[in-house]
Amino acid sequence: MWNRSAFSFSNQGRISRRELVKRATALGLSLSTAATVLQGCSTGTLESSMNFANWASAETATRTNIDNALQAFENQNNVQVNNIGMPFDQVLTQLTTLINEKLTLDVMELSGNGPFALANMGALANLSSFVPQDWYGDSFHNSFAAGTYKGALYAVPFSITPHGFWYNKRLMSAAGLNPTRPPRTIDELNQAMAALRARLPKNSYPIALDTSATEYALIGFWPWIWTFGGNPMADDGNGNVSINWTDEGTIAAFQWLQDVVRKRWSPPNLAIKAERELMAEETIAFKLDGPYLTGILGSLNPAFKTSQQVNQTFAVTTTPLGPGTNAPVTCVDIHNLSIASTSTNKELAWKLIDFLTTSAAVITTFLIPEGGMLPRSSYNSDPRFYGRYYADPISQAFINSVIPTMRPPAFGPYYSTAAIRIVTALQAIANGATVKDRLQQLTDEVKSLYGV
Repeated sequence: MWNRSAFSFSNQGRISRRELVKRATALGLSLSTAATVLQGCSTGTLESSMNFANWASAETATRTNIDNALQAFENQNNVQVNNIGMPFDQVLTQLTTLINEKLTLDVMELSGNGPFALANMGALANLSSFVPQDWYGDSFHNSFAAGTYKGALYAVPFSITPHGFWYNKRLMSAAGLNPTRPPRTIDELNQAMAALRARLPKNSYPIALDTSATEYALIGFWPWIWTFGGNPMADDGNGNVSINWTDEGTIAAFQWLQDVVRKRWSPPNLAIKAERELMAEETIAFKLDGPYLTGILGSLNPAFKTSQQVNQTFAVTTTPLGPGTNAPVTCVDIHNLSIASTSTNKELAWKLIDFLTTSAAVITTFLIPEGGMLPRSSYNSDPRFYGRYYADPISQAFINSVIPTMRPPAFGPYYSTAAIRIVTALQAIANGATVKDRLQQLTDEVKSLYGV
């Protein structure tokens, strides 16, 4: 339980790092997995300070890089950035608790349903007046839609990370498949998986489908639902969601999932982290995952330390076409930045967001090493900017093929709660539950959550 007597960091007046850490500890921020939960990048006492909540500083792989980038911002603007680290899978929960405790988190790193849940609480500022018009014209398809709720913009893109269809060219060749022609349809995918299952060792699998009971598993399964023609949660654009988890396409997608697991084409009950480890061991042939997998593979296997080494073994294309689609589709998966509605210096908060999305100090030391695509489209392609960092085939596949297929699900105030019910059903079906009956139960559960 959070200590109510300890809240209220203010970005007004003078506050030392020591006092900030003391209050953060009293609030229970040690729930983070990071060794240092809250860091002030400046060690002195400055005239102005602001709070930045993010998961980058709670992860060993990115902590140093984001700290260095924020140090550059502090030096340029004579401010202190209080860097509040939170584990990725706890960000929305911890932010909601802190916001309810009236703690101002001036800038927040969000993803998925985060902007929608917090905007519905009235916790986020409308950013429309801050965003320069040229950014809209220099953005990726649907990247601003991932932060727009009921017509207002509450979050801007920070890193573009949708899932593409990764395939291991060596495993395809070993199974007698053409590594230059990945599966383009569900039928071709099923045929390829049957060939791989017949030739792969027992501890290897043709594909990895996340069947863990985690919210992020749903981000990975939406493309398959849509590919089969399912549309179980449809938002009319005004926050009204129609719900039917027993439409023909959705039933087909979940039946396919169950069949894939039953045939041992996919390992059962694994979350995405474990699946990535199998990819790095070259015991998985196909997987939907983001562009950052290049770096993850290198961190897990010395044989993939460089982008060139990863590209020699792996390639990326769009999600195979299914019976319900005439174009490939993937789920919007974006890291966003937002400003708290309670921030008393929104101009300074926007200045930090502008720095995080445009500064070479951030782009070269944090965003590019992190592995996502940059928030402005031209930054990824124009050699005058950072195009040279994205010239490899995998990056080009994401930029030119995968990102244009992004589609947002029906994010909203009830989505995160519904997602847990959905992935619970997903796991049950993967383990053998009767598909239509379980999806009818899911429909009733989700409708009850939404009050429809």
